[in-house]
Amino acid sequence: MKQITDIFPRDRAALAPLAGITGSIFRRICRRLGAAVVVTEMVSSDGLIYGGIKNKTIQLLNYREEERPIGFQLFGAEENAMAMATKKVLELRPDFIDINAGCPVKKVVCRGAGSALMQTSGILGRIVEKVAKVSDVPVTVKIRSGWDFESINAVEVAKICESAGASGITVHPRTRSQNFSGKADWDIIRQVKEAVSIPVIGSGDIVEPGDAQRMMDETGADSVMIGRKAMGNPWIFSQVNAMFAGEDIPPTPEIGERLDLALEQLYTMAEEFYDKFAIFNMRKFFGWYSKGAAEGSKFRQDVFKAETIGEVTRIVREFQERSILLATQEEVYKKMVGS
Repeated sequence: MKQITDIFPRDRAALAPLAGITGSIFRRICRRLGAAVVVTEMVSSDGLIYGGIKNKTIQLLNYREEERPIGFQLFGAEENAMAMATKKVLELRPDFIDINAGCPVKKVVCRGAGSALMQTSGILGRIVEKVAKVSDVPVTVKIRSGWDFESINAVEVAKICESAGASGITVHPRTRSQNFSGKADWDIIRQVKEAVSIPVIGSGDIVEPGDAQRMMDETGADSVMIGRKAMGNPWIFSQVNAMFAGEDIPPTPEIGERLDLALEQLYTMAEEFYDKFAIFNMRKFFGWYSKGAAEGSKFRQDVFKAETIGEVTRIVREFQERSILLATQEEVYKKMVGS
């Protein structure tokens, strides 16, 4: 069996699992731009077991060989169901299985899964033990700091997971009550790293390439994982790679190149699924790729109203031309003021 340190390198960042975002097409883009590892969207153990002939849940695990190494993230609150789901997905040959004990979303938590498991560490331990026993690939667990600030128990939970057979721990150092607000407390990652002997992957508030090195320096983490920052800037992975290699960090592309990538993503999604699905699912991505652009708000409103691939393409191309014109005018103005 591979070791987690063979999968997660110290000098590159992994793509964190994000529900509704890290589908196969986006994972492929992130791998192409330097992500060392990718993880699927979280999938329900119950959905995997009880899905019908056209099991939509297992379709979330479709991937291509170019995405490797890839982890499948499962969530659930019952150890036998999680073990059964693991057996099922092992047929698809993932590189590792990741157990979600960190999702703060209400519909997941209400089922006793996700970050609710931070409150029921005994159940989590049994889940990890059952999954590890049936798995022929490494099993990792993603945890949070705790349920709330009055119940910070990441160290205790990490120890339980290690004893149960986990090969690695990913720590997102926010509580469930924080959701994704406030500041991630990196010291929690350090505490977990010092408490367990298995590899620890740090996640949370890596916004700039230098943050990845700083997290590793301050916490001792074995590797790092990036989630939300990659949503509109998958180039963050090539930037982190350059930083670790001691090379010049490439700048984030201008709006024109960012939207070229968004269109590529749109066209690929339409080809692999269908037009309406692609248009609907790409709206959020066009929003992220255009963040900070001049007149971006109007552009996003137009894209959100578009109903055909052709219409989206026209809106994007017109906005790109407009952005070039605005940038040129700004440069002329700066030169006039400077003179």
